[in-house]
Amino acid sequence: MSLPVDWSLLPSLLAATEDTGGVLAWLQSTWLWVQVALGIGLVIFVHELGHFLAAKTFGVKCEKFYVGFDVPISIGPIKFPRTLGKFTYGETEYGIGILPLGGYVKMLGQDDDPRKAEEEAQRIRQSGEASDSEEKLDPRSYPAKPVWQRMIIISAGVVMNVITGVLFAAFAFFNGVGYTPAVVGGVTPGGPAWQAGIQSGGRVVSVGSLEDDSQLPFSEMQLKIMEAGMESSETPVPVRLQYGDDTREYQLVTQASPIEPDRRMIGIQSPTGDTLFKDLPAMPNSIAAEVVTDADAGAKVIGFDEQTLDASSIMPITPLLTRIHTAPSQPIELRLARADETEHTLTLPPQKAKDFGIQFKIGPIKALMQNGPAEKAGMKVGDQIIAVGDDTDVDAYQMLLTDVQYDEPVTIKVRRGEGDASEEIDLTLTPQRVEQTMTPVSAFGEMMSVDSLGFAYEPTAVASKILESKNTSAESTAADSTETIQAGDELREIRVQFANATDRESIEDELTEMAMEALTEGWEIGPTKPLGNLMETIQLLPVGTKIIATAVRPPNGTVVQQTLTVRQSDRFWYERGLNFTPVESIRQADSIGMALALGVSEGKRRMADVGRFLGMLVRGKVKAKFVGGPIRIAQMASHQAEKGLSAQLMFLTMLSMNLAILNFLPIPALDGGHMVFLTAELIRGKKVDEAMEMRLTFVGVLALLALMIFVFTNDLLNLL
Repeated sequence: MSLPVDWSLLPSLLAATEDTGGVLAWLQSTWLWVQVALGIGLVIFVHELGHFLAAKTFGVKCEKFYVGFDVPISIGPIKFPRTLGKFTYGETEYGIGILPLGGYVKMLGQDDDPRKAEEEAQRIRQSGEASDSEEKLDPRSYPAKPVWQRMIIISAGVVMNVITGVLFAAFAFFNGVGYTPAVVGGVTPGGPAWQAGIQSGGRVVSVGSLEDDSQLPFSEMQLKIMEAGMESSETPVPVRLQYGDDTREYQLVTQASPIEPDRRMIGIQSPTGDTLFKDLPAMPNSIAAEVVTDADAGAKVIGFDEQTLDASSIMPITPLLTRIHTAPSQPIELRLARADETEHTLTLPPQKAKDFGIQFKIGPIKALMQNGPAEKAGMKVGDQIIAVGDDTDVDAYQMLLTDVQYDEPVTIKVRRGEGDASEEIDLTLTPQRVEQTMTPVSAFGEMMSVDSLGFAYEPTAVASKILESKNTSAESTAADSTETIQAGDELREIRVQFANATDRESIEDELTEMAMEALTEGWEIGPTKPLGNLMETIQLLPVGTKIIATAVRPPNGTVVQQTLTVRQSDRFWYERGLNFTPVESIRQADSIGMALALGVSEGKRRMADVGRFLGMLVRGKVKAKFVGGPIRIAQMASHQAEKGLSAQLMFLTMLSMNLAILNFLPIPALDGGHMVFLTAELIRGKKVDEAMEMRLTFVGVLALLALMIFVFTNDLLNLL
């Protein structure tokens, strides 16, 4: 019997319309889910085939071979058929059961249903005399076979899963497996990798206990970091990187994700490619969208200004990204190699920043780059910046929206300490030249950094300055006051009012459903929807879009609500809207032997992953919400099937190894439970008491049902 796996919970397909595109989309969606069903069904099929072939080899009569369970299902007066199809060949009935939660081979004298155990035992007893010590059984029944043969029969399903899992991976590698390499595309502002001074362009070759692998996938690196963080949030994770011939080793303590505290990370971002997306080369309402044409879709950047990109570099786009992020006020001459093999030059102007008339106070220093300019100058975590040079009107975005690749020393005044114990200190920071391939605001929007000066801070939602009133609407309401938002008020929520459907549709495809819902129904500024992400999203909105802003005024908590307008500011944004593809590599075996070796390595790695996960689960290191069930399996399978055959085969390898190990756990009703009983019989020289085995099997079945209900409920909750 295989571990229950549900692949029937597929989303409802949209009805086809008269539009050809709608019909094509329906056909593509249908074929995708057919692939999912066939793939997962194949894993179950080979497991049961292992039991079947071993049983037949030893002369056991197999009465049924089913993928899925042929159980009676009825809802009120409606009765569903037990099978989706069946036929009988020889002495065995083959079929697909109506309940796709696994599969089974029904052997004579063996039944995993405790309620039928006694009936099955009686059915194989032969009439005639039998001594008390030896019962005469049907010679073709499963219980009549020697222990060693029954052990082979029980373990054959797991063995088949392991073998086919390796073959799936081997075929995938022979065909070529696409992956994003574990290359440092950039680091998250203020994160562990940023603090350690890790630079872009390094290749991660080892994480934790992983052996060195120059072709380590980025997803594998992420998994190992997350596992290490779950195991211990305080123990540093060893990370080894290669920069050409230079090998660098780091010990990084993982950091909790701001939006998912139970997920751990070190802040290494995936590499960016040098090719524009074919479907969306430029983001809507950006400066790039005004100069990039359809002919530039899929074009490769070969240079900018007077510089030619190094195509042999691990991430050729690095110099251009650094220029974009550190010199936002400067125009850039881009040289493109278009898909039609022609070269084209275009001017990418600076991107005017958008806001809604409020500037925000800078928060305290949260992180320092090791041996960076700020740390060398004596800056401390917790310091509050109150002046940069002669400018005492410092806001959160001031240093991010200027040309921040400083060449001259910068004087920064900070306040250190609280109350009467506080002091003001002047610090002189000598800037460093850095490659800044990522935006200065983290992907989660909770941290901002000035890399050339080596410090990171949090933005606050407290207004530091209200810009000229001509750029805002005069409409305002307040619960306890008729005043408009003022400096010192804390912004709590914004709601966007699109002028028309076209404005809404212009960004709808670029934002998640959750983000669109937050914009229109209420973006509550907090850990899951920080100010940094809000301001990133504002850049996508058309100028003139109305925003209803709600703020709270200290000290009495007066609520102030005002209608503001999205406008272009006098500053320049640190992004211009170019949309680059990620870096992709192909790992392909050049011989059948190499493919098999890679398949074996992949199989061992996936089995080790399952073992570690189960170990952490038993020790309480893994939260229940990370345990997936049938819906999550179907989601993962569909995601991989979209990527192509090799990706789907690699997923089936992972699923096969999961199925093999989980089925061999010592739980009655699973293969591992049967093996425990057989081992006891082998040691004792006689069978385990049937009544005890039946009771334990019943408990095992109940435990499995409880587990299935738990993971299914968990999947549903994660969908909400």
